[in-house]
Amino acid sequence: MTKVRMIGLVCLLALSATLWAQDPTVLVESYRRNFARASLATKLDLLQEAAAFQNMGPLYETALQFVLDNASLLQTDVLLRDISILSVNMLRQFQQSSAAGLLMNLFKSYRETAVRVPVLQALSELGAGNKPLLAELNNVLDTQNSLFSSGVPADNQVLDALIFTIGQLGDASSFRVLFSAFIAGYSRGISASAVAAMANLDGDFGNYLTGVIQDEPVATKLSALQVGLSGDALPAEQRGALAEAALLVSVTTQPASNADQQALSGLAVLAARELTRLGWQRASTIAVRHFYDFQTRFNRNQITKSDFLEAVALLGAMGTAEAAQALAIYLQLINTETEQGSKTYDEQIVLAVINNLGNLGDKAAFDYLLYVGYLQYSETIKRAARDALQKLRW
Repeated sequence: MTKVRMIGLVCLLALSATLWAQDPTVLVESYRRNFARASLATKLDLLQEAAAFQNMGPLYETALQFVLDNASLLQTDVLLRDISILSVNMLRQFQQSSAAGLLMNLFKSYRETAVRVPVLQALSELGAGNKPLLAELNNVLDTQNSLFSSGVPADNQVLDALIFTIGQLGDASSFRVLFSAFIAGYSRGISASAVAAMANLDGDFGNYLTGVIQDEPVATKLSALQVGLSGDALPAEQRGALAEAALLVSVTTQPASNADQQALSGLAVLAARELTRLGWQRASTIAVRHFYDFQTRFNRNQITKSDFLEAVALLGAMGTAEAAQALAIYLQLINTETEQGSKTYDEQIVLAVINNLGNLGDKAAFDYLLYVGYLQYSETIKRAARDALQKLRW
């Protein structure tokens, strides 16, 4: 800072203290007049000095308007960039919500990450209830999603700040673009930010996701379930309801292609795993349908043994008579095939069926578990059957 500028600022500060004691509005206007007359370097000095006072938001609005009026220089003038960043941060500090429109215009005018991120951080606090602003932010994210899907790379710092800001504003109208961001294929961190933002929106997040599972294309259904079951996005009650809805869709939707069939299988496996973990008995009838569906598909080599074993485990977690009956009938089928020698049994599957029948403890399985001891099974299977028999309730 030159000696002349330093002396001028000292004088201005002395005058400012006097004006502040008399009327804060007079102080703001004094700074605005001096800002208008000053050189670019002095403008920055004035803005830095004014930060020592309270309620100076209008000054920084004036500074930001000056920046926008000279937007053609933003990309090359370092002083103008510094004025931008300082003004944005001070507008945030003074909670100057009237500056939201100016901030959005700066975001659209300037591409540098060092400016755009602070702008978005400020808007996350200053844009509450501003519907036009939110519509613009949603449109920015929607455009970014489309560009990324066409191969244009994203600025992850700006994207993360944008998603955070939209989530902080918390309006239900943002769900679609945030969900699109989740399924767009961004980094894991960005996807996690999109989930957190969706969970912060007004309304019932679980219902939003259930609507996607029920109404959207098959591949999107799976993504919606993944969102709902990721981290702590939903409490246990809503996780169970969402997984139940997904399992129902998986057994009632007719796939239009192999890709759809694979997506439905993934949906069913993920839903079954969550319902098993929760012991979600309300899904018992759907779980039985799912088991019969996967039994057929396993016999046709359309799903893996691991997927089928999860369907068995789901029945074991239901704790209902209908689940026990379905597994008991399946054990009867395995016994018949083993006795007739028409099919070689799979020890892992037989053990899973027997162990889950033991967990269910329903006496409907008694005859079939008892008969295991008379057939050509391994000693491991026979021992498991004896243990299961001891667990039956009478």
